[in-house]
Amino acid sequence: MAKAKRPNVFVRFGRYVGDVRTEMKRVVWPTREEVLNSSLVVILTLFFFILFTLAVDTLTTSVVGFISRIGG
Repeated sequence: MAKAKRPNVFVRFGRYVGDVRTEMKRVVWPTREEVLNSSLVVILTLFFFILFTLAVDTLTTSVVGFISRIGG
């Protein structure tokens, strides 16, 4: 069986760029309000996990310190 001949690299690249442009036309971009709301949710979630990690770290450090003082 003979192999099907592939188009050269320039033809394939041109096809790729055309496909990308077609897909980009289909994208539904978020509104400014949606971006701001999503950013706010991300920032609040980040602060929550920072505080949570700080609390767990402080508690763990205290417990380990207490145990090491008892065990002497």
